[in-house]
Amino acid sequence: MKKQKSSYQDGLRKAGFTVGVIGFTLILLSGCVSTGKYELMTQERDLALEQKSALEAEKSKLVLEQDRLSQEQARLSSLVVETEQEKQAAAMRAAEAQAEVTRQQQVYDSLQSTFAKEQQANQVKIEMMKSGVKVNLANEILFPSGSADLNEQGIEVLTRAAAELKKSPYQTIVAGFTDNVAISGNLKDKYPTNWELAGARAASVVRLLEAEGVASTQLLALSFGENNPVASNDTPEERSKNRRIEIILRPVPVTMN
Repeated sequence: MKKQKSSYQDGLRKAGFTVGVIGFTLILLSGCVSTGKYELMTQERDLALEQKSALEAEKSKLVLEQDRLSQEQARLSSLVVETEQEKQAAAMRAAEAQAEVTRQQQVYDSLQSTFAKEQQANQVKIEMMKSGVKVNLANEILFPSGSADLNEQGIEVLTRAAAELKKSPYQTIVAGFTDNVAISGNLKDKYPTNWELAGARAASVVRLLEAEGVASTQLLALSFGENNPVASNDTPEERSKNRRIEIILRPVPVTMN
């Protein structure tokens, strides 16, 4: 009886051991499955994080590109506005230039009509320049020889000129020129050189134009003396061409009183 009890207890111990081994094995097996799932989940998480990071980086790039495109669009819009403004300004300048050409042509035509008789006699020459109109008046129709006092014909001619010149707001330059013959005799006391004689003649013309209504702020008197000849000084005929008064209308607006 005692032997049977001992065998029974041994059997129970063996059975308990077996159950323990199986339980432990199951625990190990269960632990292995959880570790695999964890590693898989970790990998999936890491992949998701990488994808999220890549998407955020791509989003940042898109935002920057959008900003760049917005700035470029703003620049192009501004350029379009500037181009249109420049186009309008260029059109205005072209219109003003054309209007100026028309005004100069009108002055030229008017002077041509005013001095038609003198032009036929080769006493006056009118020239359209790049910028303005030039009237070349021979000295013989304006002054006696060696004098800066206007003669009757000169007064009449310049009075007609003043009627046209006072209509223009442009600068009127009156330039005196002589030949290269030096001043001599008693005349030298009054005009030591050709500078003084040419200047005195230009001043006489300016005074008459002002008296006839041309604004003083519009007038400018210059002396070139014997410089800038239009012909040689080798013959009396050539020297007579160099003795002249030039009235130059420059399209430079001046302040009128």
